[in-house]
Amino acid sequence: MSEKTATTESDIANWLVSRITFYDTADVVTPSSPLTELGLDSVYVMTLCGDIEDTYGIEIDPAFFADFVTLDDLAAGLSASMRGT
Repeated sequence: MSEKTATTESDIANWLVSRITFYDTADVVTPSSPLTELGLDSVYVMTLCGDIEDTYGIEIDPAFFADFVTLDDLAAGLSASMRGT
């Protein structure tokens, strides 16, 4: 069942922080955290893709992450995808 609760870029960024913190892949995670410093390996990225699909109802490919530097950037990209832009 989809939560569909967070729709602003800030909400999405905070949701991403909580998911990555849940995976326990980095000591400190903030919306401005560079993706390269979060310790997200391919398994975590695939899991996060599934979480995004379950929560926001959008399917993304793991390669989608390569286009973004920080969690804020990723949140903006996800928000744009949800709007269909």
